[in-house]
Amino acid sequence: MRTAVTFVIAGLLAGWAAGLQAGVTNAVAREQAGVTNAVARESVITASRIEFDNKEGLILFDENVLVDDAQFVMRSDRLLVFTEGTNDVQQIMAVGRVSITNENRTAVCDKAVYTKKDGQIVMIGNARLLQRGKDAAEVNGDKITIWLDDERMLVEPGTFVLPPGMMNKGDHKLLP
Repeated sequence: MRTAVTFVIAGLLAGWAAGLQAGVTNAVAREQAGVTNAVARESVITASRIEFDNKEGLILFDENVLVDDAQFVMRSDRLLVFTEGTNDVQQIMAVGRVSITNENRTAVCDKAVYTKKDGQIVMIGNARLLQRGKDAAEVNGDKITIWLDDERMLVEPGTFVLPPGMMNKGDHKLLP
């Protein structure tokens, strides 16, 4: 069960990171990130103000940030994209009232950072991952670190909430 929940939650955030990279660079980034099940369409990022600093390798989306991607919708107060060279995204940081949703999953936190080099996403401050539907589950913590390549997750300190009956397997309880 732990592996399935971790995979589902990591999948949501992997899609977020890969989709943002695609929106900032181009559709080729989506293929390089291994996202093959997404509908082929543009990712659109809107904000009240957008600043480009090519010298520093920074794109700043400020106030009322909305990322509309085929895989998810993300909202935050601020989004910073750190690049190397022309369009090689190295890190993406969403700050302030971060929410990422798709059909049946939601992630919320105060700050989320995707680092390409480490293949990880770190959610900080009131971090919550929620899976709705048949395989419903919820993970809460002050800090949630997800390693995308390893399908691992660390929650510090954390709470894992399962719906009623999830600890039963048929007529046999998994735990006393």
